[in-house]
Amino acid sequence: MQKLREESSIPAWSSDEFDSPVSPHIEPAYFDKDLDAWVLSRYEDVLAAFRSSGLGNNGKSLRTTEDDEAMEKMRAEAREALSPAQLRAWSEVITPIIQARAQTLPEGSPVDLLDSYVRPNCLDLAALVTGIDPQEAARLRTLAGTVSAAAAEPYDPALRAEAKSVTPALQACFHARAEALRDSGFVALSHTLPCMLANAFYALLQNPQQWALVHLESGLIEQAIEELMRHAGLGRFLRRQATEDLVIGDAFIRQGDRLILRIIAANHDPVRFAQPHELDVCRRGAAHFTLGAGSHACVGASLLRMASVAMLRPLVELFSSASLTEPVTWQGGSGFRSPKNLPVVLRRDVVS
Repeated sequence: MQKLREESSIPAWSSDEFDSPVSPHIEPAYFDKDLDAWVLSRYEDVLAAFRSSGLGNNGKSLRTTEDDEAMEKMRAEAREALSPAQLRAWSEVITPIIQARAQTLPEGSPVDLLDSYVRPNCLDLAALVTGIDPQEAARLRTLAGTVSAAAAEPYDPALRAEAKSVTPALQACFHARAEALRDSGFVALSHTLPCMLANAFYALLQNPQQWALVHLESGLIEQAIEELMRHAGLGRFLRRQATEDLVIGDAFIRQGDRLILRIIAANHDPVRFAQPHELDVCRRGAAHFTLGAGSHACVGASLLRMASVAMLRPLVELFSSASLTEPVTWQGGSGFRSPKNLPVVLRRDVVS
């Protein structure tokens, strides 16, 4: 069983890094003594885990009925707060802002796509969705950055302690009724979403023919976002715990056992995806795990999809091509990694 980990006690397979020259190593479920957890990397095994009713969030104690009820209440509130009607309303507000910012991007001159386009758009969206004062958004983004850094490297005790220390101050600034629209939502939109889009746009920059294809056929944009999430997804793994005895593949997993779901590896399983390491914006039925699945799906998945489409569309409609001007710097840790910058030159169609 191939580990490919720098630290035996940290679930960070080098082959799962987005910029790794080595393909993710995929194998049947096995128990890793160093991690004290079952490791799942095959698509079918991760799907079985997500579909199981006996899988709970990783914790020090087993899930209780009260935990289930609290989780279901939170998810119900999130579904109501992120209704299709509400998403349309937010889209009508944020889309013109995104389009206007895209129009300001220079043609033929170097620009950091993250600092000039992605991050300010995500911050505007975070303020809109959570209902905070836009003038406060920049200050709160700094606080939220500490929480995001701890999520990117969950095995750093100093980062965890720092995130814990700023969380009360961050929470005090949000008063939306639904939990998904409070501080956790702000962190997701102001930090996690930019990181996810950084990976997606980097993948397009590495595949100029795919950018050109979406530029010529804007009807592919929503499909392209799904493929980009599969191909260049952010979170490398999820930790879960069995709340009852489970059988996944040939593995017998006992109640209380911990599991690590290697999301990126499953998204590149050749048994499920033809030529999985190639970006193909025409791929249909991606059915990736980047945003989870089933009862373990991200509660804000619909919002993240709406925002991703809204930010990709103006770029590929306005610019026929884009290229990196220098190598990117990577940031993050075992939880997720993404480009810190995207220095590019954008080009419009040549009119003869």
